[in-house]
Amino acid sequence: MKIFAPTTVKAGLFVVFVMTLVCLPFAIWGEEFVLPLLESRAQQTGALTMIAIALLACDSVAPIPATLVIMYLAAKAGWLAGIFGGTLGMSAGVLAAAWFGRTAVGRIAPKFFPEAELLRLRAALQSRLWLTLACLRSVPVLAETSVILAAAMGIPVGRIFCATLLPNLIVATIYSLAADDSWETAVITFLGTMVVSAGAWRLFGSRAPATDGGR
Repeated sequence: MKIFAPTTVKAGLFVVFVMTLVCLPFAIWGEEFVLPLLESRAQQTGALTMIAIALLACDSVAPIPATLVIMYLAAKAGWLAGIFGGTLGMSAGVLAAAWFGRTAVGRIAPKFFPEAELLRLRAALQSRLWLTLACLRSVPVLAETSVILAAAMGIPVGRIFCATLLPNLIVATIYSLAADDSWETAVITFLGTMVVSAGAWRLFGSRAPATDGGR
């Protein structure tokens, strides 16, 4: 029977710990309040867009179903509003998740790993930072978890923000255009996007260099 190295086990436990933190608000408060809040301003494009941006900005620390928010905004306010609000809100959410990862989770990380292991894990994550964050932007829970982990490992917030900006735009565009067609198409697009993300990781992950040269 294959026995995992202690570092691998600790890294796995740390990821599960962060995922639990992300999922905890859903378990405690649920997400039922989101749709009524959006519906209350469904006929006011500006107000609906601002509410959607605010909700997406809180995605990492509150029970916000980001996909539903973007789809609803696009369906009611149009695909342009969905792209604009979705991209801006998700990018604000990245900053919030990075702040939480650095100030809160980053203080806990040394309890899991000694300094030498933290440096090694940071280097490994940095070598595939852009690919990892891009592929996980459309995956619930893992999108927030990956950003929190990157910040907790000490990767600069600016690099995390830049690595997720274009993927946020792509995800917001895909969901907005799909939701403008029909909810059925949007659901299929959501599942398809996750499949493509997984495929991209498998295809390009093995080809990623061992280091990114400190970009």
